[in-house]
Amino acid sequence: MTLPDGFDRDLRLLMVSMAFRRLSMGFLMVVRAIYFALLGYSPVEIGFLLSIATFVSALHSIVFGFLSDRFGRKIFFVLGNFFAIMRMVIFAMSSDFWLLVLGQGIGALGEGAGAGQPVVSGYISDKTDVVKRPSIFSALAITNAMAATVGSLLAGLPALLQKGFGLDVVRAHSLLFWIGAASSVISLLLVIPMQDVEVQKVEKEPGEGRLLNVRSWGVIARFSLVRSTSGLGWGFIEALMPLYFFIRFGVGGEILGPIYAVTRLLSVFSYTFIPWAVDRFGEITSIIGSRVITGALTVVFSVTSWYPLAVILMVSLRIVIMFTMPIRQSFATAIVDPEETATAIGVSSFARMSLRSVAPTIAGYMFEAISLSMPFIIGAGLLVANGLLYKVFFQPKVPD
Repeated sequence: MTLPDGFDRDLRLLMVSMAFRRLSMGFLMVVRAIYFALLGYSPVEIGFLLSIATFVSALHSIVFGFLSDRFGRKIFFVLGNFFAIMRMVIFAMSSDFWLLVLGQGIGALGEGAGAGQPVVSGYISDKTDVVKRPSIFSALAITNAMAATVGSLLAGLPALLQKGFGLDVVRAHSLLFWIGAASSVISLLLVIPMQDVEVQKVEKEPGEGRLLNVRSWGVIARFSLVRSTSGLGWGFIEALMPLYFFIRFGVGGEILGPIYAVTRLLSVFSYTFIPWAVDRFGEITSIIGSRVITGALTVVFSVTSWYPLAVILMVSLRIVIMFTMPIRQSFATAIVDPEETATAIGVSSFARMSLRSVAPTIAGYMFEAISLSMPFIIGAGLLVANGLLYKVFFQPKVPD
C-alpha cells in the first residue's frame, strides 16, 4: 500500500503499533461478551462488565487528551499500551468476576487504539496540516481494519482448541488472551522510538484566556453533545451484538469471528470511496447520511428472525457506520486549534463514552426482562437524532 504524503518515520511507527493493538481489539470485540456468558454470567452482569470498561474509557479520554496537550503525546502512548497488556494478563490468568471487573477497568485506560483516540488525533494534528489529515486518517483506518480482520479470525481459536484438544472454556480462551498480551507488548516497543512534536502555540490577546487555558469551549460543548448521542446509540447496538447472536441464533466466536473479519475487510474497500463522498456531499452530509442509513438498517435487523438476513444486515450497518469514522476524525481536528485538538477530542469522547457506559447494562436488563429487539430500536433512534444534531450545529448554512 502506498502511503499518502505526510507519513514520516514516527507516523509509520504509530501505524504499525496501532495495528498490533487492533489485533487484540478485533477478537475481544467478538469473544468478550460470549466468553462471559460461557462462564455463566447473566446478561445484566455481562452488561455491567462492558459498562465498567466504557466508563473508565471515558475518563481515560478526557484525562489523557487534556494532559497530552500539555505534556506531550508519547508518554500516554506508552501508558496506554502498558494498561492494555495488564488487562490481557488478568484475563488470561483468572475468570473471577471481580478480577474481570479489574481487568476491564485497567484495560479501558489503554483501549481505543483507533485513530480517533484523543492522543492519536492530537499527534497527527501536531505533525500534519489540515489538508493532509483526511488521507492520513483514511490510511490508518485501513490498516486498523486489516489488523482487526485478522483479530476477528482469531476469535474462533478457543472453539477449535476446545474441540481439537478437549480444553475447557477458560483454558481455551487463556491462550487467546496471551496472544493479545504479546501483541500489546510489540505495540509498546514500537512507540518507544517515536518523537514528540513541540506544537506552536497560538498567541492569545490579553484577557483572552479561558477555563483551563482552552479557548474553544463553545465548539467543544456542541461537538460533545453531538457525540454523546452517537455514543449512547451505538452502545445500545454494538456492545451486546455478539451476545444477541449467541442467545437468539446459538452461534459463537467460531462463526462470528469470520463474519466480523469479512465486515472489517469490506470496510477497507469502503474507505477508498471517502474522498469521493467528501467531494460530492461534504463531510457533514456524509456523516448525516451514514447515521440515518445505519438507523434504518438497525430497525430492520432488530425485527428479523431469519439468521442469514440478520447477518447481512449486521455486516451492512457496521460498514455504513464505520465508513464515516475517518471523516468524523478529520473533521474533529479542524474545528479547534492544534494545541487544543486532544482536549477537544478528549472532552467529546468523555461525553460520548460516559453516556455509552450505561447502555450495555440497560441493554442486558432489556435482554432479560423485556425484549432482545428493544436495545437496537432505541439505538437506531439515537443515531438518527445524532445525524440531525450534526446538521443543526455543524452543517454550513446556504446563503439566501
